[in-house]
Amino acid sequence: MPSGASKFILSFAHCLTWISSAIVVGITGYFLNNYDHDQHLIFEMVISALVLGFWLPSFIVPFMTSYKQWYLPLNFIFSYLWLTGFIFSAQDYNESDCDFNAPFYGHCSLKLTNEAFLFLGFFFTFVALIVDVVAWRSAATTGPVHPEKEVRPSAETA
Repeated sequence: MPSGASKFILSFAHCLTWISSAIVVGITGYFLNNYDHDQHLIFEMVISALVLGFWLPSFIVPFMTSYKQWYLPLNFIFSYLWLTGFIFSAQDYNESDCDFNAPFYGHCSLKLTNEAFLFLGFFFTFVALIVDVVAWRSAATTGPVHPEKEVRPSAETA
């Protein structure tokens, strides 16, 4: 990673993704425990619970000197999973009366809060993906791979 600012942005985005997932786990767990539910809530719970585990070391990993965009594939995959969870919740709570969608008679304010934090999880995972891609591209275009080896001009350029 080329700069301290990108490391800080990446760590901050991972931290906010983790906080969003903790809130989604809490609200979704409340719904799953107290109300009848559908597969959308189970999907949201699985995604947010996986992020709780996988993203815990992501706060400090960008500051390691050996970091080489380890979270790039995870950010790519989970950004789409967060987006899918957000779309499920938007379909469930925004197309018709909020009270009559799963969880049936659950609090609409909690449903909409869950939807908002699903979007925040997607947004900050996507921000981390963009920062990782930019850092990867800049690392690929700067300097030779083996700086200790002498670079000789080829016969075609001489």
